[in-house]
Amino acid sequence: MQTLFNYTTISTRLEKTTRTLFVTLNRPDWNNAFRLEMLFELESLLAWCTTRVEINSIFIDSSSSFFSSGYEYETLPKTSASGLDKINTKLQKIIFAMMQLPQTVVIDLGDGAETLASEFALGADIRIASRNAKISFNHCHYGLVPAAGGMSMLSTLISPSFARNWVLSGAPIKARALTESGFLSETYESENRSDVIRDLLTDISKVAPVQRIQAKLGLFETLRSQFETGIVMDRKIAKASMVSEDWKTKKPETKEFDFMPAKSMSYAVKLSLIKNDEGPRNLDH
Repeated sequence: MQTLFNYTTISTRLEKTTRTLFVTLNRPDWNNAFRLEMLFELESLLAWCTTRVEINSIFIDSSSSFFSSGYEYETLPKTSASGLDKINTKLQKIIFAMMQLPQTVVIDLGDGAETLASEFALGADIRIASRNAKISFNHCHYGLVPAAGGMSMLSTLISPSFARNWVLSGAPIKARALTESGFLSETYESENRSDVIRDLLTDISKVAPVQRIQAKLGLFETLRSQFETGIVMDRKIAKASMVSEDWKTKKPETKEFDFMPAKSMSYAVKLSLIKNDEGPRNLDH
């Protein structure tokens, strides 16, 4: 394999047999959390990939068995609303870009992922994970909402009933449920992981490249308008939900949050914008 770039948060290498670019999140000291530094490097790499049509597939995994924590929980209470907005906006752009790349994007979620990392996986064409994996869209447990795609894109890509269950409960989702919903394409045992990955990437490499690229474009275009509308809505909901600053209320002594009571929402989280308007197009008024 050939190493391509010298990034500080991700490692990359090119495997010539299947023409696969391997990308590994490589900051286990952060639990491979999605800091802006990592997002900038991912964005740079994906921009490079847009014209590299000779690469058949992009395979993304992590240097740790658990793919990523998403948020960096230790520093989250100190993060400003503008800082979170930058992370959400950057991640949203990356997810949208992944869906439009000429390569087939495969993500291995390993033993699981949470919050932002679970949203990141929505940009992949194919998702695999360990049979013991547990994925969580548990943003609300930290006083936030899944603003980078975990509301609109998740509801579009799988059944809305699954999305409601997963987001509103925030509970860990086991691999079986993830597979039945279509979120995961395949699961593996630790001893056959390499075989599953090799077979998958080999199958992709055997597909006619021009037709593969066109088929991916066609599949994306059928959903583009829904994604674009959803992105706007996600940003508005995220902005309203941040007014309470609940993610900052974690108590050091108990490790629990002191969330704002729902009855206080009338002056903090402006749901009246949604409740009183005719539809999403009027949210700015």
